[in-house]
Amino acid sequence: MNLFESIYRFFGWWIINIDLFFILFLLLGFIFLILTKRKWGKGLVIFGCLGLTLFAIVPVGLWTFEALENRFPKVASIPPSAKGMILLGGSFDRMTSQARGETAYNLAAGTFIQFVETAKANPHLQLVFTGTPFEAETAKKEFKALGLDPSVILFEEQSKDTKDNAAKTRELINPNPQDQWLLVTSAYHMPRSVGLFRKAGFNVIPYPVDYHTPGKYEMWFFIGLKTNLDAWHAASREWLGMVINYLMGRSDKIYANEM
Repeated sequence: MNLFESIYRFFGWWIINIDLFFILFLLLGFIFLILTKRKWGKGLVIFGCLGLTLFAIVPVGLWTFEALENRFPKVASIPPSAKGMILLGGSFDRMTSQARGETAYNLAAGTFIQFVETAKANPHLQLVFTGTPFEAETAKKEFKALGLDPSVILFEEQSKDTKDNAAKTRELINPNPQDQWLLVTSAYHMPRSVGLFRKAGFNVIPYPVDYHTPGKYEMWFFIGLKTNLDAWHAASREWLGMVINYLMGRSDKIYANEM
C-alpha cells in the first residue's frame, strides 16, 4: 500500500463512518465545556448535533444509494451471445457462520439466490464464482443444497476485494474481448464492479440484482437516522472506491455506464 492509498483509507474511513465523525465532535465539545472552553465547546457540540440531525432528516444516504442502484437497467432477457455468468462473492456472513456452525447470509443474500435461479434457467451459460476461500467453500455447499451442481462452476478462491475479483477471474478464464459475460452482483455495487472488470479486459453485461430501494427519487425528508446512515455507509464506500480506482488506473471511468 503506497502513501496515497494510506491517506485515502484514513480520510475515506471517516467519510464512510460519518456518524462517528460527528460523534467525535460532540465528545470534543463536551471535553472543551468541561475544561471551561465554552466558546469552542459550544461550537463543536452544535456542529456535531447539526451533522447528525442532517442525516436524520435529509435522506442523503438513500439518495446516493439509490443513484447507484439505478445506474444500470435490469436485464429483461439474456442475449444468446452471452458466453457465461460471473458471480461476485459477498453474500455470506463469515463471523456468524463460523460462530453458529451453519451458513449465515448477509443483506446481499439475494445476489446468490438470483444467480442460482438464473443459472438453472440458462444451463448453456458458463458459470464462474469469485471470492475468498471461505466464500468459495461456503458457496459450493450452498450451490449443492439449492440444486446447482458445483462441478459445472469455475471457482476463483483467492480474492480479497472487488479489484482482486476482476484481476484473478481474468487469470482464471483468460476471456476473449469479443465474448460477453453477465456480471452478477448487488445493484448498488455494480458501477464499481463494472469499471474494474472492463479495465481487466472483460466485455461485461451488467446484471444487477438484490435491490434495496424502490428506485424512485423522492424529494421528501425522511426522519430515520439509522436508515440513512446504513445507506450512507454502503453508498459512500462505493463512490469513494470508484474515485480511487480511477485515480489508480484500475478503471477507465469514475462512474461506469452502459457501453
